[in-house]
Amino acid sequence: MAIEEIPLSPNLGLEVRGVDLTRLLTPAEEAAILDAWIRAGVLLFRGAGASDEIHMRLSRVFGQMEPAATADMNNPDNPYLMTLAYDPEDTRARFNRHYVVDGIPRAGWLGWHWDQSFMPTIVRGAVLRMTRPAAEMGETGFIDAIAAYDRLSPELKRRIEGLEVVYEFNPDFTSGQFGFPKDISALPRAASGGGTAVRYDFPPCVHPLVITQQETGRKVLKLSPMHSRYVLGMDKAESDALLEELANHLCDERYAYFHPWGQDDMVVWDNWRVIHSARGVPLHCRRQAMRTTIMGDYKVGRYLDPALDRDRKVSRLVD
Repeated sequence: MAIEEIPLSPNLGLEVRGVDLTRLLTPAEEAAILDAWIRAGVLLFRGAGASDEIHMRLSRVFGQMEPAATADMNNPDNPYLMTLAYDPEDTRARFNRHYVVDGIPRAGWLGWHWDQSFMPTIVRGAVLRMTRPAAEMGETGFIDAIAAYDRLSPELKRRIEGLEVVYEFNPDFTSGQFGFPKDISALPRAASGGGTAVRYDFPPCVHPLVITQQETGRKVLKLSPMHSRYVLGMDKAESDALLEELANHLCDERYAYFHPWGQDDMVVWDNWRVIHSARGVPLHCRRQAMRTTIMGDYKVGRYLDPALDRDRKVSRLVD
C-alpha cells in the first residue's frame, strides 16, 4: 500500500496515511517512514495507536527503545512505556505544582525544551500516544530548530558557532527560564494523599549551541530553554542576554505547530532537531497519554565535571 504524506503545517511535520500498524511493517514501509521523519521532524499517525503493541511496533521503526530518565513515571510492567496522566482527583505530591499561564490555571504545562537536556546523552526521539484526550486544551507544540537556525542573522550564526551551554535539571518553571512566559506563576495544590515529592539528582551537563544534522548536513540551533543555565566561559550578563535573545528567537510561536489531540493519535518527533512544549489542561480536565523513548547519543554532550565525564566514557566502553 502506498504511503501518503499530508503537511501538518507550513513550518514542519507530516501526517502519514496508508500504514497498517496492526501488522508487521515491510522493510520498504519502515524505510519510507524513517525517511519522512528525517525530512519533516514530526510525524502524525492519526487514530492509529489502539494498543501498546502498536505503539511499540511504531517505536521500533525509529530505533531501540530505552526507559525514560525520570524512572518513577515508567510503567512497572513495561519500563519502555511512560504514563503521562493528570487526574484532578489524584492528590499525590507529584501533581501538587500547577502553573498559571496567560491567566489560566493549568496542569501538565511544560515550556519549550528538548528531552533530557540535563543529561550528556540526548535521546533520539519519542513516540507519544493519546489514550485519553483532554476535553479542553491539551495541545502539544513543536518548533523546528533547523528552520530557526536558518532564520538567524549571519552575524549571530558566526557568534554562536563553537559556543556551549550548561544545563541543569530544574523543576521550578518560575525561576527565570529563558524564553518562558514572563507572567507565569506557580499555583500550589495542597496534597491530601500520601507520598512525597519526587526529587532527581542530575549533575550539570554541557551541550553545543549548534549541531549538524547527520543525515542532511543542515545546522540546528541546539538550545533547550527549560533547563539551560549559562554559556560556558561567558560573563553572566553577556550569557543571559545571549540566551534570552536566542530563546525568544527559537520559541517564536508563529513558526510552531500545535497538535490538537484525538483519540489514539500517535506523534513521533526528532529530539535532536525539534523542541516541544505542552499547553497543559484546565485543572478540572482529565488527560492521559503514553510515551516511548528512542535511544540515541549524538556524542557531543558531556558532564560539566570532567571526572564524571571520564567515568561515563569508561562505563560506555565497558558496556
